[in-house]
Amino acid sequence: MNGNTGKIVSVDLTAGQATVETLPGEDYRKYIGGSGLAAKLFWERGNFAADPLSPEAMLLFMNGPFAGLRLSGASRNSVAGCSPLTGHWGDSSCGGYFAPELRYAGFDGLILTGKAARPSLLLIVDDKVTIEDAGAYWGKGTEEVTQALKAKYGKDYRTLVVGPAAECGVRYTMILNDGHHATGRAGFGAVMGAKNLKAIVVKATKKEMTLADPEAFEALRKDLNVRIKQALASEVLHENGTAANLMGGVYSGDVPVKNWTSNFWEEAADALTGSTLTDTYLTRRGACAYCGIACKRYVEVKDGPFAVPDGPGPEYETIVAFGTLIGSIDLAAACKAGRVCNDLGMDSISAGGTIAWAMEAFERGDLTLEDTGGIALNWGDMDTVVNRILPMIARREGKLGDLLADGSVAAAKKIGRGLDYTVHSKGLEAPMHDPRGGGHGMALTYAVSPRGACHVADPMLFVEMGARYYPEIGFDFILEPKTSENKAEAAVTSVALGAIENSACFCQFADAEVTIPDWLALFNTVAGYNWEAEDMLAAGRRVFFLKRLINYRYGLTAADDALTPRMLEPGKDGEAEGSQVDLEAMKSRFYELMDIDPVRGIPTPAALAALDMSAEAQAVA
Repeated sequence: MNGNTGKIVSVDLTAGQATVETLPGEDYRKYIGGSGLAAKLFWERGNFAADPLSPEAMLLFMNGPFAGLRLSGASRNSVAGCSPLTGHWGDSSCGGYFAPELRYAGFDGLILTGKAARPSLLLIVDDKVTIEDAGAYWGKGTEEVTQALKAKYGKDYRTLVVGPAAECGVRYTMILNDGHHATGRAGFGAVMGAKNLKAIVVKATKKEMTLADPEAFEALRKDLNVRIKQALASEVLHENGTAANLMGGVYSGDVPVKNWTSNFWEEAADALTGSTLTDTYLTRRGACAYCGIACKRYVEVKDGPFAVPDGPGPEYETIVAFGTLIGSIDLAAACKAGRVCNDLGMDSISAGGTIAWAMEAFERGDLTLEDTGGIALNWGDMDTVVNRILPMIARREGKLGDLLADGSVAAAKKIGRGLDYTVHSKGLEAPMHDPRGGGHGMALTYAVSPRGACHVADPMLFVEMGARYYPEIGFDFILEPKTSENKAEAAVTSVALGAIENSACFCQFADAEVTIPDWLALFNTVAGYNWEAEDMLAAGRRVFFLKRLINYRYGLTAADDALTPRMLEPGKDGEAEGSQVDLEAMKSRFYELMDIDPVRGIPTPAALAALDMSAEAQAVA
């Protein structure tokens, strides 16, 4: 097989056994890899009746066909299964160094089931897979464990580690690669924790890959690497990181304030933006494997109440989640909060979103001091957030920690108040981009995304900014962000390309310079798929449809393609003032264009048959 190895490791942690199996090549052509191939395997093998934190639950780690290539953007991998936060299909991706090392070891992915009898780690050295004791690491933070594992095995061994929050079943916990790169969303750290699996460690002694057309790929690789590195967007990301455009987002109304009650906080534009982080706290830049962009930040806050030693710095999402969203413009505090979330192993987006909801609930009187164990939840009180709330959530300590550990939706349901001002879709807290300011099309793709509100499930965020054009496939819309015009049409293309991107496990930032002909050349020279553009787009639609079918089996319908009342209110101030999303009109048009049943929320049998999915259609008939 080319690009892909065709081999995955199935691990039964209860039995303590690992089995290598070979997948059909046709599965790769139809579902690409990454989250798409994970969906295919989950559809066929997943236990839909299993609680996501039970031994019977399945957790999948999957590479795309480009893992291991010396190409900017190709180092990501996907983690997938039933999300313990939302209770339906979830997937999350991560850059870094794990995916290439797993590919060099000879595998495209891992399937984990069962539960180890004691705290364990999975050790993969080339084709040897063993389950080792991890009792010495249980209860410890990701930073200490990552350093200890590298000291024991070697600094070039690649690690995936979960923190104490995952061990305590916090439902929005993440998995951290080499101490910096986070598989953040949907709570899969908790699934590892429930399986008594503290870490996965991998090392390959060779770096060999078989390609369909090595010579043609090498020419393409050299050209793409130069274009990606020299692109203006890449230079901006390299200089000031993912928060580089935060200032622009503040003025457009894209940056949410105080649990989405405001769209504008002018002082945040200077206080939190990427250039301020660069000028004030940056010590050096980092990159994922083989990437020429190097958007990662290392920071040091030398003094003050939020001092942190030199180490991984916050991305845009963390800066806003622990900044304007909870009423703060203290950048040092955001750096500290991000570091605490990493070490405890919690998704900063859901953690910040849940705390923001709790602060509004406290302000309204829906949460009282009795509910919080005597802790006041005041906007911008970063000392309480960093030093009390985050550790309490991670340990499920007291009334407050236990209440917030399951996310904002579960917390609102538990107290019986505040559900109307949660900010999510399908139970997944929304990322730090407000469609009322950033673009109405993003509201549509938040709503229809199979995993829930997501800014990386598709490129709509960039499409509405005018940063993505695909004239080769007839996509040439000039979009006005704060309207519904042509957004359904844009979403049809966007969800297909997003499914391709996430199944190929390719970085959205590097993707900016990859044209449709480039994508085809990559798939054909690396994996030998022999695709035309329509074949590739069909694979993207097939992946998108299959994830929706999985959700349908979990009980989701068209009614779940929704946003909360708070997200549908008119913008309050700034450039987004009066901007109101017409989700139902956009959704209706999207369903029409995609041939999706407007009640069941799944593709019609004809739409599925057109993509060679008649068997799947029969399964949900």
